Amino acid sequence: MKCPKCGAMLTPLSVEDITVDKCQSCDGIWLDHGELETLRKTGLQDIEKTLEEQYGNPPAPMSSLDGYLRCPRCVDEGLRTNYVSYMKPVKMDHCAVCFGMWLDKHELDKLLEDKQQLDAVQVDGSMKAMFAALVKRMGR
Repeated sequence: MKCPKCGAMLTPLSVEDITVDKCQSCDGIWLDHGELETLRKTGLQDIEKTLEEQYGNPPAPMSSLDGYLRCPRCVDEGLRTNYVSYMKPVKMDHCAVCFGMWLDKHELDKLLEDKQQLDAVQVDGSMKAMFAALVKRMGR
């Protein structure tokens, strides 16, 4: 597959049992449909940094780009820009056909941090609710 940003060939890399496609030139990452949620559920952080440490940044064969961002999976489909997150918006580009998503450098790690923050708020909110219920019962 070809990087929608710079035209380099994407390299399939393993993160646990998931294969992500990384551009070794601009450091963007392609995730197929459902892979972001699977990665979020692992609880892993700093995946982009880990990939750099494990695989380095070998030269990436380049090809030409023509016009707007195209889906590396569907090839002829243009990518649409969206913001996705739980707590703070992170820009990403997605394909309306295969539902894959292109994340620029650092955006995957931002989305994983975002999920961790949401989990912390939910736990904190649950604890507050539990203590409030406890206090209410004790007051009876």
